[in-house]
Amino acid sequence: MELALSDMIPEIDFFAENTLGIQTLELMRRAGAAVARAVRELTSCGGKVLILAGGGNNGGDGYAAACELLADYSVTVLDVFGAGQKSEAGRHFLAEYIRLGGVIALDGTDRLIKEADSLVDAIFGTGFRGEIPEALIPIINAVNQSRAAKVAVDIPIGVDADTGELRGHYISVDRTVALSYIKPGLVSFPAVEAVGKLSLDTLGIDGDRVGEAFSFKNRLTDEKWAAKALPKRDKNGNKGSFGRALLAVGSDRYRGAAHLAAEACLRAGIGYATFAGDASLAAELRLRLPELLFAEVDNYSERELTELSKKHTVTLIGCGSGCTAEVARAAAALLSEEGGTLILDADALNALAAYGGTERIKASARKVILTPHPLELSRLSGLDVSYIQAHRLPVARAFAKENNCTLLLKGAATVITDGDEVFINSTGSTALSKAGSGDVLAGLIAALAANIPSPTVAAALAAYLHGAAGDTLAEALSPFGVIPSDLPKQIAYILAGLTK
Repeated sequence: MELALSDMIPEIDFFAENTLGIQTLELMRRAGAAVARAVRELTSCGGKVLILAGGGNNGGDGYAAACELLADYSVTVLDVFGAGQKSEAGRHFLAEYIRLGGVIALDGTDRLIKEADSLVDAIFGTGFRGEIPEALIPIINAVNQSRAAKVAVDIPIGVDADTGELRGHYISVDRTVALSYIKPGLVSFPAVEAVGKLSLDTLGIDGDRVGEAFSFKNRLTDEKWAAKALPKRDKNGNKGSFGRALLAVGSDRYRGAAHLAAEACLRAGIGYATFAGDASLAAELRLRLPELLFAEVDNYSERELTELSKKHTVTLIGCGSGCTAEVARAAAALLSEEGGTLILDADALNALAAYGGTERIKASARKVILTPHPLELSRLSGLDVSYIQAHRLPVARAFAKENNCTLLLKGAATVITDGDEVFINSTGSTALSKAGSGDVLAGLIAALAANIPSPTVAAALAAYLHGAAGDTLAEALSPFGVIPSDLPKQIAYILAGLTK
């Protein structure tokens, strides 16, 4: 699903009016109807509805909603700035609201908020920039303290539409009605917790026509996208047609990581998967996964791994490898050599941060995919974990752009970006919050990156499949009961569903 940045919305509105023939007045009427439907779902007829209206188009949408609700509710519009409406369409619905007998309030804010059964935030929308005006802070606090049902028109006040960042003061709502397109911030953390249940009303805008005219660089992964992104299997193909993955994973302490990454890679369609590690771990894997090939590599030897990597489409290093100087040297050497896509996971990232070599990421001639969780990204970037979590999308985008790589920042609403294109993952839950889950994801990325030219699409598809497998398993086992070793086979079932 395409996500629209805030600065695209006026252009899309202009396109809708001048190319699609949908007048601004009609767009605002449809927006008001969508907001009114949300209020009706949350509030019984006859209840008191207070609409907090700003002076821009968001406020105009609020007046349009007020017109829709007047017949069945006790409606009051609070003109928060006392400035009326700026746009012609907004003034039309303000006048229509008054004609229908609507009440506009300029004061008595605390009382109105306390008495309301439903509150509608129609103050700013996507056009807001800068800091929240001081005069609005008491209103925001009063709304948050209210037990009324809360609906936001397009964007709750205090939420950054493009990044999901939360300003110092914001409203947490029960329902957000996104208009025309969902904005990236609405599906990104930390803003997700303020957005409540998210619904989209396209306002009748033809998405195909808009897609032909505009370039969307932000997407929310979904089943339709995943089915399209999944590489097609050549019916005349053979094992040499579907890539070769070198898996430099596992260690004596973290033996299970190798099992999980290798099985996930095999289940996701790789042609050849070669384990590169110590003999005792290889012996275990031979018994469990006879499909694997083996190349004994002593203690993550940089010379041996770089030579092997040249013969493979994709190389994965770091799952359960241990944070050692040897792993750091091997990862740095792989970054310095030309070759197929390189995936740096877990301890490969930790080792580079601890022992040096992170500067080679930016200079690498390879396609590079990094898969950190927030603490690992903190070690790489020097940023505090709390800062990363408060600014997930912009931090991920900036790091990927600066370091010329694809970054998959783990966590709820996983962010995958190359610094230009951004995917926000729609699947996954705390069912995946267990040691070993990331090893499955890394092996899955390896298989897909061997068969998909874009490392960013490969990583985004892997995140979607990984999360979808966890979600499906959680329906039967609960988020408590899913374990990472359940995931590889379930991923295969998800893939089967996408190929039908």
